[in-house]
This record gives sequence, structure tokens and C-alpha cells, in this order.
Amino acid sequence: MGLAAPLACYLEYTEPALMRGARESRFALVAGSGKTHCGLGWYRLGAKEESDNLLIVSVARRLIDGTQGSFLAVGANIAVGSISHGQSIGGREDTWREMTGGAGVIVRPLSVISIAYSIDNLRDAHPNGASGVASWRRVQRWGASYFWEDRVIISFAEERRAGRTTIHYGLSVTTAVSVELMAGLSDDHVTGGARWIGKRCAATIAFVSDDARQVTWTGALEILMRRGTHGEGS
Repeated sequence: MGLAAPLACYLEYTEPALMRGARESRFALVAGSGKTHCGLGWYRLGAKEESDNLLIVSVARRLIDGTQGSFLAVGANIAVGSISHGQSIGGREDTWREMTGGAGVIVRPLSVISIAYSIDNLRDAHPNGASGVASWRRVQRWGASYFWEDRVIISFAEERRAGRTTIHYGLSVTTAVSVELMAGLSDDHVTGGARWIGKRCAATIAFVSDDARQVTWTGALEILMRRGTHGEGS
């Protein structure tokens, strides 16, 4: 989350362009003290006959603080979820349940360079019979970012899922009025958006194009529910 705080919440809403009638929602509550942050999140993707629900518990801790902004941090999460798939014959509904988890690490050897690696779904979980709404495949990501004067970020990331590799290039610029402008390119798909950062909240509007030349828009809101005292947060 962009607002490091001892207590904050995150809300996100999307209507995927390629999934007619689908609604995608995310909610997260983050609490932190010192170098440790814990999170509780809920995710739902629902369409006409299928729905995907996840309850996620996570923890992250900064292990090493070096000089000139360098650090080493690790995190892990456990997710418990279900997929419901309606059947047109007899009105029957099948439900598939699973428990999975993930882990990640961030290394910042210098104040201007950050390197990260993460893996979602340590156990490659894929629901039998569930078609297009959800697929809990193992996903591995690694990337690097370059920071210039805390205003310009240039990033590169690679994602591998089900034998397919996706490469993403990103650029973000923070203006003098606390507005962050974002742009990216991911396998010929254009992404972009803007994020306003205030003292107690941040609002984001972002988009991504798809193979059918349609655009999916996402709105998000981050709220700082409790300010930290000196030394809290990471």
C-alpha cells in the first residue's frame, strides 16, 4: 500500500470489459507497528453463473535496515477461498474450496534501486470444472525498479503463469501537486492511470487494454484510519 501507517484500509472496484456482467471487488485492512505489518483482505469476482471468493491473511517484516535507505524485507500470506459454479441443468451449483499461500522478498541495496521476487499459490491449485472466472495457478514474478529523486520510477517486471511469460515495463511520475501519473506496456497491452495522494487518503483511477481493444477501468481508495507516532511504520 502506498500509505504506510499503523492502521489503513484499501478499497477497489472493477468491471472487467471481457466478462459481461462481472464485478470485481477488493478490500484490505492493514495494521503495522515498527517493522512489522499484518493484513486481512477479501477478494470477490462474480459473474452470472460463477463467483470466486478469497479470504487472505498476510504478514510482512523488514528484517534489515541499512544505510542510505537500503533494506531487506520479506512477507507471506495464506488464502482460503471458494469457487461457485452454477449448472444450467437442474439449477445445481458446484462449489470448489481450496487453501493456498504465497511469499515474497524485497531487496533495496541502494536508495535508488529495488529488486523484488514473489510467488502466489505455492501449491498450484486449479479448480476442476470452473471455466473462465478463476484459475489459481502458481504465479511467479520478479522485477526491478529505479527511483530518481523520489518522483520518477522506472520499472521492469516478468510474470510466469501456466508456462506463459509476460513482460511489463512501467513509468510513474509524481507531480508537484501530489498527483502520480502512471503508464505501462505489458505484452502490447497499454496500461495507465493517475493517483492523488493526500494526508489521510489516496485515490486511484487506472485502465488496461485487452486483446479485443476494449478497456477495463479500475477505481481504488486508500484511507489512513490512524496516524502513527514517531518510529512507527516502515
